[in-house]
Amino acid sequence: MMNSSCHCDCHNNILRLNKVSSSPICQINSVQPSVPINFTTGAIWRNPATETIVVTLLNKSDVSQTVTVSVLDWQNCAQEEMPKEAFLCGESQPSLFNGTPTPLIFTIPAKKLLVVHATPQNAWQPSDPCYEVLVKAPPDPIVPTDPITPNDPVILNTWGINDIGVPQEGNTVLHQQFHRTIFL
Repeated sequence: MMNSSCHCDCHNNILRLNKVSSSPICQINSVQPSVPINFTTGAIWRNPATETIVVTLLNKSDVSQTVTVSVLDWQNCAQEEMPKEAFLCGESQPSLFNGTPTPLIFTIPAKKLLVVHATPQNAWQPSDPCYEVLVKAPPDPIVPTDPITPNDPVILNTWGINDIGVPQEGNTVLHQQFHRTIFL
């Protein structure tokens, strides 16, 4: 008979990090700060016909989720933020960008879709037309996260589209293709 009791002062809060192992690992039940989930597409070579970069963020949870969306133009060393427009449930949101573009911080209501349109600047310049989508999302509500099938409260995807809305080859990154990363 296996003894699954915890021999530490963790009040029997046991995690099994390896489902094959029967060895318990104690989880300290102290208040720990929530760490946001950070996602990146990495540098994407922009298709020459891409006029707009679309980022969709679906809040599948039952509570509002605050996200930060950044779309960086890697065409020059400045890595400038692209201007953006936000649409919640198909309705345009008041523009938060008067002047220099900054990352978009937005609270998505429960079970709603936020769509962000970013506009590449200097799209006519042919040299190194690369961009990157960065998203800071709320932490996974289940601790610890399962690296194989995480329970992300916000699902994100991105497409580069042409002037009539057709996705362009090479500019699509779906949720599971984003890389988890650390950025502030």
